[in-house]
Amino acid sequence: MSGSVGKYVLGVDIGNSKTSYALAGKDGVVYRILRGSGANYQEIGRDEMVTRLTQSITQILRQQAITLEQLCYIYYGAAGADTPEDFTVLRQAFRETTPNTFFDFDNDGWIALHSGTAGKPGMVVTCGTGNTNFAVNSAGTRMRIGGLEEMLGDRLGAPAICGYTLAAARRSEDGRDEPTILTSLLPAAFGLRDNSEFINLEKNPSFVEKVISVLFEAAQRGDGKSLQICWELAQEVLKIVSRFYETLFREEKQFTLVLEGSFFKARYQPLMTMLELALHQRYSMELVIPDHEPVVGAVFLALRGCGTDLTHQVVDRVIRTCHQAEQSL
Repeated sequence: MSGSVGKYVLGVDIGNSKTSYALAGKDGVVYRILRGSGANYQEIGRDEMVTRLTQSITQILRQQAITLEQLCYIYYGAAGADTPEDFTVLRQAFRETTPNTFFDFDNDGWIALHSGTAGKPGMVVTCGTGNTNFAVNSAGTRMRIGGLEEMLGDRLGAPAICGYTLAAARRSEDGRDEPTILTSLLPAAFGLRDNSEFINLEKNPSFVEKVISVLFEAAQRGDGKSLQICWELAQEVLKIVSRFYETLFREEKQFTLVLEGSFFKARYQPLMTMLELALHQRYSMELVIPDHEPVVGAVFLALRGCGTDLTHQVVDRVIRTCHQAEQSL
């Protein structure tokens, strides 16, 4: 569906813990960035999602002193867009949110891909709160791997990595596994006597981030178990890339791999060196770790939806003005 009336587009990245909104002109200038509360309907329910989206969209339009009628197109990247049933629920919910505005949507992993490729072919592996992986080749053939939950095979995602780290420390402490300095580093980092006391702590995002930072501190000090965890994470990325490559990219000379999410953006060592060495040994590829948020991908797709060509100038303008808009938050 392509819109023509209006001078603005809106990109929306719907997550579990937060939702990001980026308001841009059809020329690619990003005017406003807004952070709202999480709006994954699987977590809060469909009706509450509509309420939160409506309130935040109204807010960002008021900040720019424009009306909904001046929006040409909205693109939503939605956490929770996983099954055909999800797409049915979300399509109706978005229609209710902005009844007379052209829109389209997909899983939030799809906008993460386009955030790094600016609408061109490529593949994305994400690692943040969770893990979702998408690819599209030059023929337009799409593929998705994972992105459901850990029990259904996802091995990336910060909470999962936190779990591997805590388990390694505790199992070493009680003698079930090999020695690791995680056994002493983790309790010391949290002011605990031993690893059994982690059972009483809230496993919130800041907790997860701190545990992961200890993991990579231990790895950089040469701890064998921590290095093993790093290599297992690198292997999981390599397996996803290999599957995409064999299915979609074998006939293409080169491809772009986007690594998206807070975990990759932290550029933890030695994991990133492990990954880069292995990837470049096997593939002719461009590795991209965006320095902007995935909502930029939603802006790219909204611009394309309203007929704007994603030229180098437009892409650069979106990224540059998005950074400027973020600084004013």
